[in-house]
Amino acid sequence: MSKDKRKNQPIHERPFGDILQSIDSFFQDTVRNFHIPRSIPVYRYETKTEYIIEAEIPGVKKDQITLDIYHNFIKIAVSYEDFEEVKDSKTQVFKQSTSFERSEKTIQLPFAVNESEVKAQLKDGVLKIRIPNKKKPIQID
Repeated sequence: MSKDKRKNQPIHERPFGDILQSIDSFFQDTVRNFHIPRSIPVYRYETKTEYIIEAEIPGVKKDQITLDIYHNFIKIAVSYEDFEEVKDSKTQVFKQSTSFERSEKTIQLPFAVNESEVKAQLKDGVLKIRIPNKKKPIQID
């Protein structure tokens, strides 16, 4: 059978047609559903009163972000879960897909952090974390 004839056959009549279509569909859905950056770019700087961390996470909503604080570490975690369901009663095709993605970035700080002093704000795809600067200047006698 020629290659062109095989393409014109219904999918269920092609050898391994259903399996190949499922694999194609899986990879198309996977590529289409990437919403979270695989790595989170982070920038840090200090002022006299604050230590500031800025993380670029465009397209992420506030409820998708988790901040964990432990001693002198802050972990930024971004999660995304998507459920898609397609029903076509005419062709009796039903499709369900669920995707879950998570990215994390752990930042070590030069001092221990009190969780209650940390302030965070998400604006225009940038998460800004403000921590009071606890570093004391070193005096040399």
